[in-house]
Amino acid sequence: MRASLIINPAAGRGAGQIHGPSIVGHLAQLGVTLQTFYSESPGGVTSLVKQQAQTGQDMLIVAGGDGSVHEAVNGWMQAGGGAPLAVIPIGTGNDFSKMLTSGSDWRTACNAIANGETRAVDVGRCNDFYFANSLGIGFDAQVAHTANRMQWLHGNLVYGIAVAGTLLFRHRTPTVHLQHAGGMLDTPITLIAVSNGCCEGGAFKLAPHAKIDDGFLDVIVAQGLSRLGILALVPRVLRGSHLGRPGIMEIKTTGLLIESEAGLPVHADGETRYTDAKRLEIEILPLRLTVVA
Repeated sequence: MRASLIINPAAGRGAGQIHGPSIVGHLAQLGVTLQTFYSESPGGVTSLVKQQAQTGQDMLIVAGGDGSVHEAVNGWMQAGGGAPLAVIPIGTGNDFSKMLTSGSDWRTACNAIANGETRAVDVGRCNDFYFANSLGIGFDAQVAHTANRMQWLHGNLVYGIAVAGTLLFRHRTPTVHLQHAGGMLDTPITLIAVSNGCCEGGAFKLAPHAKIDDGFLDVIVAQGLSRLGILALVPRVLRGSHLGRPGIMEIKTTGLLIESEAGLPVHADGETRYTDAKRLEIEILPLRLTVVA
């Protein structure tokens, strides 16, 4: 098997730099012939994936976290597809990998790569970019932005502290207009989670019914909650038991439009995409991405 391996050395607060040589060695032992590249700056994974997607390799491997997956999927889609995309999880949350067989263990991911089994999964599109796992609007976008700035912390503790900081200093309930295939809604919101996968932020099961290959987006709307309401919601989101609670709506759709005069923070796969978005056109692209699983 011949593959291009793209390593993000900054993934997982430097885990990419630490584990990179071990990943290369482990794949070599499994019989994978590699061309190895290191991303050197934000956007580097996207550029490298675009360059390598259609070079005739059997597989395109990205070692990184959810931000690296986000860049890789955008590069792969911009290239018009290509070799199957494999993910070696060495990030903080590794949410997309949890939707596949590799979970959060990079050795398990390497073994799956050697087996070479693939599947097709859905991809989300928002305005002019793509997302693999989740698009967050409002509170969770601010949490993601805060977490990304705390480079000195590791693991799920990062997101816990980011939730607390956002709750104390960034609490907002902007009004949005949301339109989807089944109707429309005008409401103040704490957050809107547009989900392809079932979890984000490492441990938050915002959309427990979501599947990455069913051709639908699971949209969770938390209407304008107080700080106490958010505190009560957080443990339920960790368990995935928040659906059906007062102020929580679940919408299953193939596309939606979200507008707000206030300007909304938006993350995609944990990466900040907007701080003041006023119009978001979102859709699901069924079974558009080929991944190793």
